[in-house]
Parts: sequence; C-alpha cells; structure tokens
Amino acid sequence: MELKSILRKLIKEKGLTVACLSRGAKVPVQTLHGWLHGVEPKSIRQLKSVADYLEVDLDYLCFGIRAKADRDKIEKFEDEINAGVFEVVLRRIKR
Repeated sequence: MELKSILRKLIKEKGLTVACLSRGAKVPVQTLHGWLHGVEPKSIRQLKSVADYLEVDLDYLCFGIRAKADRDKIEKFEDEINAGVFEVVLRRIKR
C-alpha cells in the first residue's frame, strides 16, 4: 500500500476532513493534499504528527505494516526471557 491510499482510508474511517486533520496534526492542508495525490513526504516530523493524530504507527501510515503484531509475539516470551530460559550462542565467523 502507498501512503496516499492508507491516508485516504484512515481519513474516511475516522470521519475526518483534510482541514480537520490539518488543524489536529498541525500540518498544512496543502501538504496533506500533496500526500493524497502521491507527493512524497519531505518531513518525518509531519508524518509522525499525522500518525499520532490518527492513532496509528508510523510504519502503518507509510507502509501498511502493523508493528503491534510483532510486539505481541515478543510479549508472549517476556516471562521466559526475563527468567533466563533462552540461551544465546556467539560464534566467530570465518571470512
């Protein structure tokens, strides 16, 4: 997925207008319209601000990747990790 399609989807799901998103995320309307028409973002801060306002991860907003699923996998093993159940082996590699 592209930023423009994900952003359109999120705006529709949240029942927002571009102007409302602009005010809430403190990103210029022209910038948001550019993104919606395929212009590449120039500021990671603006992307982060929009992602925070829409309550999604930056990875999801930009790439459609749900990072929470990966965190859930790690949390399943948290007790075992803290208890020292896993063994880590370091070996020198040959060049």
